[in-house]
Amino acid sequence: MIGGTTEKAGRSGGRRATTVALTVVSTTIALLIGIEVAAYLTVWPPAMSSEGDSLVLFDPEIGMVAHPSAHTRHIYPAIADRAPFVFDIYTNDRGARVDGPGQLSAAHYDIITIGDSFTWAYALANQDSYASRLARDLHASVANFAMASYGTTESLQLLKRNLDLKPKLVIYGVIAHHFERNVWACAPSYYEFCLDVSHVAWDDHGKPYIAPPVSNGVRRMQAHMSRDFLNPVSWLTHGADVILGRIYSIWFQHHEPGEAKKDEAMLFLLREMNRLVTANGARLLVVFLPTNYYGPPAALPRIIGKVGGGIRFLDITGRFERNKKEGGPNPYIVGDGHPSSAGHALIADEIASYVRHEGLLEP
Repeated sequence: MIGGTTEKAGRSGGRRATTVALTVVSTTIALLIGIEVAAYLTVWPPAMSSEGDSLVLFDPEIGMVAHPSAHTRHIYPAIADRAPFVFDIYTNDRGARVDGPGQLSAAHYDIITIGDSFTWAYALANQDSYASRLARDLHASVANFAMASYGTTESLQLLKRNLDLKPKLVIYGVIAHHFERNVWACAPSYYEFCLDVSHVAWDDHGKPYIAPPVSNGVRRMQAHMSRDFLNPVSWLTHGADVILGRIYSIWFQHHEPGEAKKDEAMLFLLREMNRLVTANGARLLVVFLPTNYYGPPAALPRIIGKVGGGIRFLDITGRFERNKKEGGPNPYIVGDGHPSSAGHALIADEIASYVRHEGLLEP
């Protein structure tokens, strides 16, 4: 009996070990398949490629900043209503967009421009940007610190770092979507996972403040674009990071503040921007850049009025509408929505006229 019991116990223990082993193996396989699906197979590559230096670097305060002294080429294939195109991005040693390689920042600029891809001049050479056109039209020096996907939050932070350039005028190119971007922890990007950036949040007392990025979304994005995850360890770690980034993105989307909070965030940021600019002895001009001819949100002029303190506001919508009625060139890139070279020319002309009329570059 003793021998029989031992034999049965051995068989039972063997079956349990086999069951445990099979469970571990099947769970591991299911986990790996899940990572492949969630982090790779369902994360679609962008309809573009890039060559040269990385466009942005991770910044623990802002989330991402322009790669200084860099050259990046973006290549876009043809789509149904657009021919293929290529554009080059050059930056100086401070990360401002410039015309060509090897340029260093001046010690002083008459004008600093900040904003997102509309001011950065997406899909265009820097020479065609309204910032560069303003330099020629006004015979002034201009530093363009705009960056694609920025909102007011990141623009304010980057401006603060560069006010030692002592500009006479700061031009902030705002679009309607900045109201959302200001409170988003994930910037608009080519991918469905979070590109973490600074954003306005509220403390326990209901006071707004600028919260830092949650994680390193730049590393996540660059690894995915470069496909630097082909060995097992990087595949696993990057896959887990992408899944985490997708969770972040979904969570923040479902916890987006309401319109009143977005308005409060914009007021908070513009007040701080105007305070910094004024304290530096400069003037702040907020320029609304219309998307698809839509005018500014109703809240924006009211918020500008509340800021006070000499802040100026210029709406470009009317100029775009007049150009359309007169049969002028399309101010938008076909199939895209960003300002075309013609659009930047209209923006620059309108701003230059306003600056001259108001004497914004005068002492």
